[in-house]
Amino acid sequence: MASESKSSSLKSLNIFGDYLIMLVFPCALSVWYYGMPAVRTLAVTVVTGFICDFFGSILVYKKFYAADLSSFCASIMIALMMPAGIPAYIPVLAAAFSVTVIKIPFGGGMQAPFVPAAAGFAFVAVCFKDEVFTYLPGREYMGGVSLGSTLMHGGAMRMNGSNILDILTGNIAGPMGTGCIIVFAACMIYLLVRRREALLATAGFLGACIIFALVFPRSNGSRLAGMIMELSSGSLMFASVFLLTDYSALPAYRRDKLAYGIFCGIICMAMRKLGAFEEPVCFAVLLANAFSPLLDILTKRIMDFIAPRKQRREVSSVE
Repeated sequence: MASESKSSSLKSLNIFGDYLIMLVFPCALSVWYYGMPAVRTLAVTVVTGFICDFFGSILVYKKFYAADLSSFCASIMIALMMPAGIPAYIPVLAAAFSVTVIKIPFGGGMQAPFVPAAAGFAFVAVCFKDEVFTYLPGREYMGGVSLGSTLMHGGAMRMNGSNILDILTGNIAGPMGTGCIIVFAACMIYLLVRRREALLATAGFLGACIIFALVFPRSNGSRLAGMIMELSSGSLMFASVFLLTDYSALPAYRRDKLAYGIFCGIICMAMRKLGAFEEPVCFAVLLANAFSPLLDILTKRIMDFIAPRKQRREVSSVE
């Protein structure tokens, strides 16, 4: 049993080590834009995650392995989805929830049925909605008004060179570490090299979000501008890279990964359009986690239905 736990921790080190490398860049950007408030939020969240992981492992008679980086990654992800300067007890509660309720009871970060970071953020978003979606002005061009809030009220943004540059560099109001498109494009390239199959979920998710945004626009401007706003707002791009590809809940087969991403994208955009939360992506991820086994069954039945028909066509062509 001990050797199995150690093997699992080493696997976690290998996988979440890659995510920790990628998280360095949005962390650095959040500190650049928001300064000490971002540092404090990151520090209290990571320390809480470590303490809960350490003592929680003792309480359940499980050896604590420092090589298991899943709680570190989850804590950093939670912090980056928060506003800079948010009261410290909120990210503390989120990190504690992700570790003590989601990770430890299910045997570790690789066995959790839900993405711990998404669960922790969703928990505090329900409990402290106003604080979680009130953003501290940094160096952004829109003051304290986020793109997500603008879309919720049917607003639009005129696209020009300056605005596009601000969006690409994350110089906009919103969660402190989820706005820079350039960073997430670089992270996708890194995943393409290191964890290529995980990007199937990302591709399905972003594809569904783009189509939904074009067909059901929330902005009163052009559909293209509205689509760009949707992709750039809130934690959507961040979730596509870090939450959708989290191995704790990612389906095993390629077709299921793609279906998982598409399902999550549709749910996320529907909740954005109809829901009461400015950024519901974490709720969409949790719903996709819950329906992942069902998606596996449905895709298998579809493939079983398609395969015999394909075989019959091949036989007919031979005859």
